[in-house]
Amino acid sequence: MRTFFSSALLLFSFALAAQQMPLSQEEIWNNSVTITLPAYRVAQWTGDAVLFTGDAPNSQGSLILSVSTKSGKMETLPKLPATTPPAQPQMPKVNGVNPAFSPDFTYVAYTRNNDLYTLRLSDHTETRLTFDGSDVVLNGYASWVYMEEILGRASAYRSFWWSPDSKHLAFFRSDDSEVPLFTITDAPHQQAGYAETMRYPKSGNPLPKVQAGMVAPDGGDIVWAQVEAPDPFYLALPYWRPDGKALWIQWSNREQNHLQILEANITSGATRLIYEERQDTWINIDREPRIKFLESGKGFILSSDKSGWQQLYLYDMDGNLLSSITNGEYTVLNVLRIDEKEKYVYFTCYKDNIGCEDFYKASFDGKKLQRLTFGHYTHRINMSPDGKFFVTTYSNVGSPPQVALCNNQGKVICTVQDTKTPDFDRYQRPQVEFTTIKSADGKFDLPLRIIYPLNMNPDKKYPVALSVYGGPGSMSARDGWMMNAFGGLVHQYAQDGLMQVTIDHRGSGHNGKVGQNEMYRNLGYWEIRDYTQCVEWLVANKQADPAKIFISGFSYGGYITSYALTCGAETFTHGIAGGSVTDWLLYDATYTERYMNTPAENPEGYTKSAVLTYADKLKGTLLLTHGLRDDNVHAQNTFELVGLLEEYNKTFELMLYPENRHGYRGNKSIHSRNNDIRFIYKYLIEKPVPVQALLRPN
Repeated sequence: MRTFFSSALLLFSFALAAQQMPLSQEEIWNNSVTITLPAYRVAQWTGDAVLFTGDAPNSQGSLILSVSTKSGKMETLPKLPATTPPAQPQMPKVNGVNPAFSPDFTYVAYTRNNDLYTLRLSDHTETRLTFDGSDVVLNGYASWVYMEEILGRASAYRSFWWSPDSKHLAFFRSDDSEVPLFTITDAPHQQAGYAETMRYPKSGNPLPKVQAGMVAPDGGDIVWAQVEAPDPFYLALPYWRPDGKALWIQWSNREQNHLQILEANITSGATRLIYEERQDTWINIDREPRIKFLESGKGFILSSDKSGWQQLYLYDMDGNLLSSITNGEYTVLNVLRIDEKEKYVYFTCYKDNIGCEDFYKASFDGKKLQRLTFGHYTHRINMSPDGKFFVTTYSNVGSPPQVALCNNQGKVICTVQDTKTPDFDRYQRPQVEFTTIKSADGKFDLPLRIIYPLNMNPDKKYPVALSVYGGPGSMSARDGWMMNAFGGLVHQYAQDGLMQVTIDHRGSGHNGKVGQNEMYRNLGYWEIRDYTQCVEWLVANKQADPAKIFISGFSYGGYITSYALTCGAETFTHGIAGGSVTDWLLYDATYTERYMNTPAENPEGYTKSAVLTYADKLKGTLLLTHGLRDDNVHAQNTFELVGLLEEYNKTFELMLYPENRHGYRGNKSIHSRNNDIRFIYKYLIEKPVPVQALLRPN
């Protein structure tokens, strides 16, 4: 077992807390006691200084701090120096959605009624580029499943991309005619009720048929990329080559275990293979950015987890592997800078300490790897535009954030800020521990973050609240400072004797693709096995009450929660499951089949992974919640489980939110939060709810 706190240090922390002043109810909820300040934020890099904005230590308002990159000398400025913003015209009003300027600001592209248009700004000429848009043919506007599972919600359904030279637009054309319709119903103030339909491919259903087209902004013939593969397949995010002379397309088979990057000629649409990858499980076709081009146009850096860990590889523009830039059992996160002159890549990663993010640089040839950050901390990095310096804001669960200025060799030039205030050591706060335990089969380290109750009695058992998400590759337990552990609901829970725990299983991001691969065709099984192992350790070592093991989560976390209260009923006693998948037959094909294959290929896996299979085992206290208009995880999932629980004469609680989708908004969100708090106090803490803990509706 690896733990941040040694036993002696943790005992010392508990002893110190006992000598500190407790917070009153008023102080918990009105933020009248401040133990840390917000960390300074980088506002601007200049030639020889970095400028920060933040709150002044004496609570006298905001400040602007200039720090010399040469000497570390600091001075306060009255205001930020004036800068000349880049010239950019105001976005004109267009009759369409998702307007986007061309790189040279001569055009705006947008979609209307599922067709693609441009507006030439010099004379306000509108050009229609596609002519077959309909309710099932979408040009430049993504099908729902593409937005949700491939392009990402930030795309807002936009599926067109300007070339760097502004001479072409690439776009996806999606034919959804074979994708089944799903009907969502509600009843808000209408005698006839409410119904809407959407094209939603569930596991095993037909997929959207997608093509990649290229067209000039003033119109003309569309050039279609020639993808020589039978349907069904996926196209993931395309990349324009930096010179704008070709489009790189990411193709994947339906199984999502075979990836090709194809270069499409903008004149003929002919394609050639640049890169190909196969894996025994799956390839994340939604993982971006996969490619970063070199400024010289002579190659690109590819990010891939084909080794079992996310690593970086250097290729030439013909797809020939030149070198492995990184190599090892750790996860590369984000590339912050590519220094082509010195042949180094700067990136963040999980490498030295589980749960901690670090900053590294590696040479193009993979022979030189250097850690630039320090200590056992999570580092948040802001690098200067010239790559010579960086600012790190670093912390762990026991140390509040500090801000430091460093050079690109990792040398600390100066500490800019320690966020501690004079009240930091005066007041009692919950002790937070980050630790790991071994999985039951000894193969993986499972991270936990524990917020302990205040003033723990060694002869007493304490209820446990587990917060989970649990989807493949996700991470919840991190080794960083938790501001909300002081004051507010987290502190109130600790004061009232609730042990708050966050756990990650083997398939989280901590253990790379190696750990995630264990979930293949078998969702739910290892998550519950690993969570159970952690709960048993908490009971044996941390005074956890086995009669009060509460778990909660939303979406995939709702799935895990309802699965835990049924399949894991011998361990988990209470739960709140929101927006839950209860049977993977009911969720979208792109996400589900990535991990489970189709129902025809893996019928046993679908049965074993379904909450519905274990509905008869429920014996704890389960609250189910769902938005009636949820267009992501349909409320059908919860209703299917409700029907079975009723058939088995099981007692459960149900809360529905009309007019709400995947996540609750406005007063419905306030109601859901308050209802969750009441549940925790009723069944776990067994005390009246503090009146300050409940929000009032707007």
